[in-house]
Amino acid sequence: MVPEKTFEVRYVFICGCWHSTNFFLCCLLAKTRTVNSEPKSPEELPWWNFDGSSTGQADGSNSDIYLKPVAIFKDPFTLGQNKLVMCETYTYDKKPTGKFIYK
Repeated sequence: MVPEKTFEVRYVFICGCWHSTNFFLCCLLAKTRTVNSEPKSPEELPWWNFDGSSTGQADGSNSDIYLKPVAIFKDPFTLGQNKLVMCETYTYDKKPTGKFIYK
């Protein structure tokens, strides 16, 4: 249960990696954070990161993948004022990830 006057913000992003049989596999992943004010636009939310080596989007030496919020919607799964935030993914040096990941 989220404390009153806080909001769950779920960052949703496309994960893509090469499968061992040499085809590209995409899936949706998400990370959730709690914020103290209701975001009205993606620009109000910070970039976030995760370890991209587990999704095949980065090697182990520079594995940070950054999530840039680009669109925000009411969360139909948790209801209330929680948000789904669609994100683009960027490598550790802030370049778009992979040539196969599109909005």
